[in-house]
Order: sequence, then C-alpha cells, then structure tokens
Amino acid sequence: MLNKILHFAAESLSSHWHVIFMTCLILLLITFFLTVRQYSRRASKKDRGYENSPRARTKTVSDSLRLLPAETYRIFQDLYVPRLDGKGVTRIAYVVAARHGIFVVHPQRETGVISGTATDRQWSSLNLGIETTFTNPVIRNAYHARALARYLNLPEALICPVVVFDQEVKFVTNPPTHVLTSGLRRFILSYQAELLSVEMLDPLLRNLHRAATNEEARAEYDSYRRSKTKRTRKPRQGV
Repeated sequence: MLNKILHFAAESLSSHWHVIFMTCLILLLITFFLTVRQYSRRASKKDRGYENSPRARTKTVSDSLRLLPAETYRIFQDLYVPRLDGKGVTRIAYVVAARHGIFVVHPQRETGVISGTATDRQWSSLNLGIETTFTNPVIRNAYHARALARYLNLPEALICPVVVFDQEVKFVTNPPTHVLTSGLRRFILSYQAELLSVEMLDPLLRNLHRAATNEEARAEYDSYRRSKTKRTRKPRQGV
C-alpha cells in the first residue's frame, strides 16, 4: 500500500512538477511581500517618532481637565480679555478656577525634540529632521496670566500659569517650571491650600464666564488675527 502511494506521488510530481513549482514560488513571493510590508509599516511608525504614537493621539489637555472634580473646579475655554497695552484683546485657551487658585493652561502642539529655556524668546522643535521655531510658551502664557489677573482685579500670585505639551515630545534639557508633558490633572490637584473664599470666587466665575462668551471680543480677536496674517503674507512674484 505504501509503495502504491509513493508511486502515485512520484507520478504526480513528474507530471505536474511545473504547476507545483509555480504554486510554491507564488506562495514564497506572497510571504516575502507580506513580510516586507509589515517591516516597512513598523519602520515607518518608528521614523515618524512621536507624532503618531498612541499616547500622542489620546493625551490632550481637554481630556485631562475633564477628569477634575466638577463640584470643585470650573473649566472655561477660549476666553478673550483685554491686552495689557489696551490694544485689543488676547485669547486664553483654558482657565481652571477653584478656591485653590486660578490656573491659566496653555496647550502647545509641537512634537519631537524641544529646545529652549525659560528666558529664550524662541524655542525650537526637531521632528522628522525638520526644525521649526515658535514663541516661548512660558513667556506667552505669563503674559496671559498677567492679563487675566488685571481683568479679574486679582493679585498675580493667585494666578498659576501652566504650559502643557499635549503631543509626544522630548526636551533636550529639563523643561522649565510649570511646563508639563503629562500629569496636568495631578498638577492642579496638588494645590490644596484654599486661597479664595466662596464670596470671592463667585464674582470671579461670573467674569470668567463673561470672557468665555463675549462674542464681540471673539470677533475683534479674529479680525486682528486675519489682518496680521495679511500683513505677514509675502507678495506674489511676477505679478
């Protein structure tokens, strides 16, 4: 019986060897293609660095702020308050208000390797071999904190500015104080001293709500940004 099976197999191989060879070759090529494709995907994800990591896609300022106890902390988004020079308004991304203080939260969107100190006017980010510069967010947010303190008629000591990089980044040196790459909720909750009474906090909340719903100030800010873009736009060549 075994001899018959072996004889049949030998005849099949001799008569259909070209079909079997092509089938094996095709399977080998498919396996090779799938292996290369999988490796390329992994290499591509690695080369893109921080930008598309799962953490970068899910870690946002708004997600962190939503985890704060709603009965204690009030969150305001997109507030418009007068500039310190009195020329128009400035936009503040997030403000968190509680009896423990007022937190001015500035989200920063850059990714990659970040260089800069607390006193540098410009910082830089290096991502995918491309270096870009941006305004020092510590200086920018300190300005927002001072503008908000004046708007609320509060001592600046009661305003806590904090910058949050909500994409995946790495600092060349230790980031300045109150510059976070994670732990925003934990940072805010670490302030436990009650600095504001209920009587002090209530009018502040009303003013913050007014700043966050002031459509006239929003329109003024949008108009200013559009005009600034037009002024900085380079003229077309050959016209």
